[in-house]
Amino acid sequence: MSVEFRVLGRIEVRARGTNIALGSLKQRLLLATLLLSPGRPVPIRRLVRALWADEPPMSAMANLRTYANRLRQVLPDGCERIAGRQAGYQLTLRPGELDLHLFTERAEAGRTALARGDHAAAARHLGEALSACRGAVLEDLAGCAALAGSIAPVEELRLSVTEDHFDARLGLGEHHSLITPLREFVAEHPLRERPRAHLVTALYRSGDLAGALAVYTDYRGVIADRLGLEPSPELVRLHQAVLDRDPSLSKAVTVRATSVPRELPSPCRSFSGRQPEVARLQALLAQDTPAVAVVHGPCGVGKSALALEVAHRVAPVFPDGQLYIDLGQATRVPHRLLRHLGVSDVPHAEEEATALLRSRLADRAVLVVLDGATDPAPLRFLLPATGPCALLVTSRAPLLLDGAAQLPLGPLSDVDGLELLTRLAPRAAFEPAAAAQIVSLCHGIPLALHIAGALLAHRPTRSLSRWVRRLAPERRRLAELSFGGESVRAACATVFSAVDDPLAANAFRLLGRYDMCDAATAADVLGTGLLETEAALDHLVDLGLAEWGDGDTYRLPGLMRLFATELTSPNTTRPPMAGPWPVLRHGLAP
Repeated sequence: MSVEFRVLGRIEVRARGTNIALGSLKQRLLLATLLLSPGRPVPIRRLVRALWADEPPMSAMANLRTYANRLRQVLPDGCERIAGRQAGYQLTLRPGELDLHLFTERAEAGRTALARGDHAAAARHLGEALSACRGAVLEDLAGCAALAGSIAPVEELRLSVTEDHFDARLGLGEHHSLITPLREFVAEHPLRERPRAHLVTALYRSGDLAGALAVYTDYRGVIADRLGLEPSPELVRLHQAVLDRDPSLSKAVTVRATSVPRELPSPCRSFSGRQPEVARLQALLAQDTPAVAVVHGPCGVGKSALALEVAHRVAPVFPDGQLYIDLGQATRVPHRLLRHLGVSDVPHAEEEATALLRSRLADRAVLVVLDGATDPAPLRFLLPATGPCALLVTSRAPLLLDGAAQLPLGPLSDVDGLELLTRLAPRAAFEPAAAAQIVSLCHGIPLALHIAGALLAHRPTRSLSRWVRRLAPERRRLAELSFGGESVRAACATVFSAVDDPLAANAFRLLGRYDMCDAATAADVLGTGLLETEAALDHLVDLGLAEWGDGDTYRLPGLMRLFATELTSPNTTRPPMAGPWPVLRHGLAP
């Protein structure tokens, strides 16, 4: 489940596009304190101070446990996310879930670009960082004195990045359009000097000499009255340059042309086979009208590799750019795409950003690749009604997108699987019989073949026949298919975690006991109605966990069946989830 934790504005947690009710002020304060130190234990004394300042009640410890338990109940996977430690509590987040992490990542990229003078890239990255901000940091909890020390550096970073963004846009010659936002920013933060300098420059370049001088005079009076200080030497020099009408202030700005985005990651160097699928996708995307294609299939089947291979082949058809986003690490897709297209002023509202994106893509030959989609709703209105742009999406399940061509992807054929294994481990060509057995034991799944190929290449003294003997026992096969941070078992577990229906989860476990199973048999074993069981089994097929067999039966793909067997086997050496039929919590085994 995609979850967003937000601290750049009011504290919010969103799941499936909906805000989660976080409960009382104390619970929100507790969550905010944990979010400002994700992945690290927060001491009890600090949590108590955040909730009650210097006057904690006698029942503070008991109340703290109550608030933590209530948060566990309302947060997705709350029991796994919030852990009690001897010294306090710790909140665990997954990559891309906290808006602050996205903000700092984009801000760093923007500042690096600004330092090298690339104002276009700086404006894009900094603008993308600021698009995650809905207001001041934890603005609904700003009155908590105990949080002030943690909020202050984050808020200072937000303001500093905003000023960097003004700087980048001035470098692009956008002085006219900056005057209003600069005036608003100066009014809200009257003691900050850098935006005053930006406003002086913008007004002067816009021909308003008197306005530029007035901004300086106003600032000088403000800091004299409030701080007893004079403006910095840098601002004084800028003021004198305005008085002297220094040509360096008004010289023509050299605007670096926004480069065409070429964001596609490198294609898979060992890509093999898939000629019919490649040809079909190329024909679908190379049209003069907006095209949408969805590549879907089970985990590890090579959806991303196919999408990138095709995207690189058709790139010349899209001279206005190729955009790429990994949806597993991204939120606010329209905002990101606009930034990648070089748009500086991106509307905060989702529908406004989406409308602007359609306008920018209209009549432009741009290819957009979105990898790992789970929800069609944010993607439905990205493309304009006319023009040569195209959208290529990968997903485990088909996506209901109007006019989209659905391309199901299955295992590699024996021939293509052998070609892939040989590319990864050339010595496989000298043991063809054993290599063919490895392809069969990997069930033609590219992820499994990549792991097997990497193992063969990394251990050149071990024969392929030996690896066949290692892979042959079903009870050990998933354990063997793990290397270099990649694991077939882990990939299966990730997909299974998306099953949020208890009946579907139990049906998946049941299918692990059969080569083929019809809905009536499954309903009888599970003790459920036929229609409900059939719907649960169809849901597994839609998620890429199961597939239809002959005669209206269901089955699990080979490696997925081994994973399901592990779920129900009490003797598995490394069971991902223990117990033959565990009690389900939100569709996930405890």
